[in-house]
Amino acid sequence: MAADSLSRHLADRKTPWPHFNHYLVAYLSYLLFYPVPWLLGYHRPTLPGVLFSAAAMLLFLLVYFAPYRKDRYYGYGEIILTDLIGYACAWTHGDWEVYCIFAAGMCARLPERRQSVTMVILLQIVLIISGHFRHKTTLEVIPGAFFSIITYMGTLVQWQLGIRNFELREAQNEIRALATTAERERIARDLHDLLGHSLTVISVKAELSERLFTADPPRARQEINEISQIARTSLREVREAVSGMNGASLLRELERARKALHTTGITLVLEGREPPADAPPNSVLALALREAVTNVIRHSDARTCTLTFLYDASGHIHTFTLEDDGPLQTTQLARTIVEGNGLRGMRARLAASGGTLTISPRPRGFTLTATTLP
Repeated sequence: MAADSLSRHLADRKTPWPHFNHYLVAYLSYLLFYPVPWLLGYHRPTLPGVLFSAAAMLLFLLVYFAPYRKDRYYGYGEIILTDLIGYACAWTHGDWEVYCIFAAGMCARLPERRQSVTMVILLQIVLIISGHFRHKTTLEVIPGAFFSIITYMGTLVQWQLGIRNFELREAQNEIRALATTAERERIARDLHDLLGHSLTVISVKAELSERLFTADPPRARQEINEISQIARTSLREVREAVSGMNGASLLRELERARKALHTTGITLVLEGREPPADAPPNSVLALALREAVTNVIRHSDARTCTLTFLYDASGHIHTFTLEDDGPLQTTQLARTIVEGNGLRGMRARLAASGGTLTISPRPRGFTLTATTLP
């Protein structure tokens, strides 16, 4: 499966093949053994033999680096041709078995393991038979077969390690992409919750200020001042949300909810005790409360909202319930209401913290319950 995955990526030219197979260059050091019989005086080199060996070596290099040009595996053609180059150079009395070793190493880069093992075994059988017909002793043939198998095993390990490293890089790139997407979604949810609530309150207060401009100028100026304060606060919160440093508190959101609902003529009733001033920030529930209040202002004709906080054994809030007494401004049944970006973002944020969001219709109004892990 790993080889198939890599083959698919290579076919799409998504990975730099020379970098992936940089160790192939190191194996070219085997070519240094080719003139050893000449240098040790076992055989005297001839000019035709040297020229033929040089031409054969050039042809081999073209075959050897073929995958670099095509971004693909070695094929049977390159393996067989490399092996034949070695046998063709036998008459030069150089160490021609190095080409058989290269051919064995190429077998490790065949796509299928069974094909790879079968091919390297056949190459060794051919080498042994060739040595027999050339009247070579077993000791003369064994080194070539031994180094061929060792090279095959070493190349196979390096090849598999390269595949694992490639897949690891691909997985890391995917993780980074997912993390980027998740961060963008977080920022989108935070901006929606922050700006949706703030702009709704600003819109309501602006309309109220316009009506009070002639009837009650002092009250109109107060509303305008509050609009300015809300705008500055929203700007700060947007900056914090983009930086991922939002630490919204339930107590602060409770005060905002009271003011926002009061501006629209809705009374907020708190059942039970309110969050303590020294309670740790709970951005998830705080932003959920903000979105819930925003939806009441936008979509209901409620006159009263009832808010209830639930505490765990250590005194930390893990659930809030918001009930309103006004029907939605829509002809749809509650059970068929399509959730907008706000509710979807709230649900996703709660789910990320192990919590849930429940919206239940009542004879008049709705009940929204947001829960995080206690």
